[in-house]
Amino acid sequence: MLKIAQENDLDSVSQFCEGDLSGTKILCYCLAYGFERDFFSCWLNIVGDEIKGVVAKFYDTVTVKIKDSCEAEEIRRFCDMLGYSEILCSESCCEALGYIASKTKKAYIFRGNAGEYTADNLDEEYYKQLYILISEAIPGSFRADRDSYLSWLSDFTFRKQRGLARSMGISENGMLHSCVMTSSETEHSAIISGVACKSTSRKTGLGKKTVLSAVRELESEGKSVYVIALNESAEGFYEHIGFELNERICFISQSECFN
Repeated sequence: MLKIAQENDLDSVSQFCEGDLSGTKILCYCLAYGFERDFFSCWLNIVGDEIKGVVAKFYDTVTVKIKDSCEAEEIRRFCDMLGYSEILCSESCCEALGYIASKTKKAYIFRGNAGEYTADNLDEEYYKQLYILISEAIPGSFRADRDSYLSWLSDFTFRKQRGLARSMGISENGMLHSCVMTSSETEHSAIISGVACKSTSRKTGLGKKTVLSAVRELESEGKSVYVIALNESAEGFYEHIGFELNERICFISQSECFN
């Protein structure tokens, strides 16, 4: 059975979701927005008295986390009924639900030594530079227009104020040279995203220094640190600085809905 999650389900959702990337993403949504938003909803697959699956829809993106004993067919039908632009889930979840992934990316967890690197926590004066730097360095990450920036800024500052996101970077004379963000944080986990360097600062070690500074800060707070590698170059970078393959994340587009 699937039921819509409510505020009194938060503790149960927290226990179910901690421990992997997709769960961290879902739980961060719940912590940030609660359970009564036009743009966000969360449903629980209950078998007996236990949560066996969680489906979260944030605007047009659906994120799913399940256990082996979930009602996979029911969850699949429910996701198809909801509609979506994209579903994000683990590879094992994708297979259990019977989807065909549009693309699959490697997700890593940090297992290395973060060292003593330091970068600065960025305040508001750097947010526009951060946005531009990421949009230029990572094609398709952010749209380069004012409305998109303001929408991102509103959401990022909302999460940051609640301790669910942060940004760090290295700058000189007011110019940002490298940056890293967390897109989702919970009490025990964080997902790194938005890792970028200015073209003139690449292959100088600034990217490594910035990422490991963020990892060190997050680990000092008792958080496991995850990241999705967008390409082979990113895979090599993360593996080199101490990340280990944790799982594969599938992205399922609407066009795959009825395969």
